[in-house]
Amino acid sequence: MTQVIETDFAIVGSGAGGSVLAYYLARASERVLLLERGRRVEPDDMHGDELDSVVKLFKDAGAQTNLTADMFIIQGRCVGGSTVLTNGACFYLPEDCREDWANRGFDLPADALRRSFARTGSVLNVAPLDERCFNPGAERLRRGMQAVGLKPQPFLKNFAHCVGCGYCNMGCRYGQKLDASRTWIPMAEAHGCHVRPRSQAYRLRVERGAVRELSCRDLETGAWFTVRAKRYVLAAGSVASPELLLRSGIAKGRAGRGMSFNVGATTVAEYDEPIEAWRGDNLCVFSMHDEFTVEQLHNPPMTFALSMPGWYDRHHRDLQRYAYLSSAGVLIPTGNYGRVRLSPLWRVSRRFDHAEVEFTMSDDDMALARKGWKLMAEVFLASGAKRVVPPTMRYLELTDRSQLHRIDEALRWQRDIHGFGSAHPFGGCNAGDEPHSTCDGSFRVRGVDNLFVCDASVFPSSIRVNPQWTIMSVADYAARAIGDVSVPDVIEEGPAYELRRQRGTTEVAR
Repeated sequence: MTQVIETDFAIVGSGAGGSVLAYYLARASERVLLLERGRRVEPDDMHGDELDSVVKLFKDAGAQTNLTADMFIIQGRCVGGSTVLTNGACFYLPEDCREDWANRGFDLPADALRRSFARTGSVLNVAPLDERCFNPGAERLRRGMQAVGLKPQPFLKNFAHCVGCGYCNMGCRYGQKLDASRTWIPMAEAHGCHVRPRSQAYRLRVERGAVRELSCRDLETGAWFTVRAKRYVLAAGSVASPELLLRSGIAKGRAGRGMSFNVGATTVAEYDEPIEAWRGDNLCVFSMHDEFTVEQLHNPPMTFALSMPGWYDRHHRDLQRYAYLSSAGVLIPTGNYGRVRLSPLWRVSRRFDHAEVEFTMSDDDMALARKGWKLMAEVFLASGAKRVVPPTMRYLELTDRSQLHRIDEALRWQRDIHGFGSAHPFGGCNAGDEPHSTCDGSFRVRGVDNLFVCDASVFPSSIRVNPQWTIMSVADYAARAIGDVSVPDVIEEGPAYELRRQRGTTEVAR
């Protein structure tokens, strides 16, 4: 007999959006069921084995791609979602993005959103990265940025006491990254929220304009169970949230459309002397350009090798110079012309229920990418690098600014980019009043009274910066519309609050 679970709120996805909403609802004494397809992974389960960590924590073990397999899409699959895999980078939503969303019918008032950022920032302990954690390549990149007229800044991070190990993208084995699994989720559980890992939300059943039940599968036992709630919230991200709507036959012609991304690829540079850029945090300084974001980035060996351009013997020789190498990236915001769709075979067998992502960069976005990577090469050369290897499938080495035009020649199409991908998908359940909008301005799925979306899939456009803090702050703002609950001015619980209390201060670092 199928198990039936009754609750007030059923939230699908435990990442940046779902975890915050679960906390506020549970705090208001609502019965909350938080469903997560991935496992619960504790710091003791994380270590320096990159391959093992990718298999444990990443969706599709890091192998999720677009339909044409020329773009990777990195997302988390564990309790805490992609927040467990971030570098800890925290950015405010750029004001021009907020204004653009308002013009599209998704209006987040500036004052209210500012208060949401303050609240979520206090839980995350958002503060500038301690320069004692900087890796040796960061200062070189900072000098290079300054030399070409950029204004480098240290990243804001959601850390407690960072040790600078550089393995943030593999989780934090020291428990010092205050991601959702260390903050919002245990805080929600303390107020009675029930978290159910390894549970796949499969289909919503709608009758007379409302969801009546959610069909789910226990991935450990294979058993099916049913969830009946007063309200349902999709917070599974910009691929899985529209996928569930499509599988349920909801928002036909709208769900899955309007996807955008922050895309990028890694540029590598070599210096004359060893710099050992792995010694420290792997994401230290950035500079905001009007059109994109330049970020210093140095990955651990396996991830670095995967992103390093070149093939066969050349690739092997370059990796032997790992101590002399540094790397960085550019976050390029794309237009919202991507799409999530179901596999044509999904009705034949549940084995083919995996969503497909259609995305190929437009000519305008490719031009912006070339501009960004030329600037990145210029920054490295200005920093004293003896050669720069841009992310081209056809191997290039640049040793002088006069050679920057070769990037234009080598990067004509998306398939020309080596290691191209995104960890920041947006849209697919776009909010607003545009014709393809899935949700209205109050996060409700159009035409369904008790169904809401609260994750980056509601974003009408890319935001060109790392999104976790914005997603959490938008979820903070959404709590009133979705749950009819009040939100406190100050949150006096969680690890960051305890840190401040131990220090004898209630001041929040900024």
